[in-house]
Amino acid sequence: MGVTSAAPPVVLIAAPQEHALGRVLKDTPYSAAVQVHTGTLALAWAPDLRPDTIILDADLPDMTGIDTCRLLHNDLRIGHNVPILILAVDKPTPEQRVTALRAGAWDFLPFPLEAEELSLKLQTYVHAKRSIDLALTEAVLDPGSGLHSRPALARRARELGALMTRKHGGLACIVFDLDPDPADPRAGNLLVQTARVSDVVGALSPTEFALLAPATDQAGALKLVHRAASALRGAVGGGATEATLRCGYDAVANLTYSPIDPVSLLARAAAAVRNGKPEPGAPWVRRFDGSVPAGQDSWAPARNSGGVQVPAARRSNP
Repeated sequence: MGVTSAAPPVVLIAAPQEHALGRVLKDTPYSAAVQVHTGTLALAWAPDLRPDTIILDADLPDMTGIDTCRLLHNDLRIGHNVPILILAVDKPTPEQRVTALRAGAWDFLPFPLEAEELSLKLQTYVHAKRSIDLALTEAVLDPGSGLHSRPALARRARELGALMTRKHGGLACIVFDLDPDPADPRAGNLLVQTARVSDVVGALSPTEFALLAPATDQAGALKLVHRAASALRGAVGGGATEATLRCGYDAVANLTYSPIDPVSLLARAAAAVRNGKPEPGAPWVRRFDGSVPAGQDSWAPARNSGGVQVPAARRSNP
């Protein structure tokens, strides 16, 4: 089984300098692996590199590999289809495996590992990731909700961004995070019913939805939030809004004068749900203010599907 694309696979490695996996992969198809030495750098570089697989040392200098994995897994610009592997010197306990799986890890890798064995494992994960990429590219709707899927939402965001840039218009991105147990299947449809004809609604998870609102600034985004909250309140058990619904948003009033990749705007709205600045009188609504975890406040321009050009300074050179 070989890699499913002519483009060379990109592997991002976050590990201490003494765990120089780049040297192990030197004579394999994964010789262009990029190695950094902290979780913070992995978070910062992953959106730019768009890796096919990520390897994280269990014990990084600034945070654990599992914590880094959780942050990467929650970053909309990276997605859940990128295999994340935890590199561990000691055999993980059952509890560590469960914690890692909940954080989004696909598996553990023992260290040290022979080059041939590591290459075969990476081949399996890269093949799986690229197969998922192909399937997601063809999927416009989320099968669970019938709303726009993540890839379709990203495409629509860029289309709306291009339109608003030409028209000197604004764009707002709002993320709604519900807390029902179990998830209420009506929530997505209710959000669609309250949205405007020009708005785009997508599903990020069974309980998390995103709304793209063209020609909308921050004041307009807040109006949309409160209107949607009134409708969604019934779908989350009828309790207090702040206990059952959280919202994060970001908006640019004029994309021509303040250019930003719309997917980055969407990522900021998602980050604002937990890290944004609460609105006065409505603490369950949070506005993006730049206080987000490392690696979630910047966006790399879209690239062609073939290959990733890695600057020489960023290539692994153990």
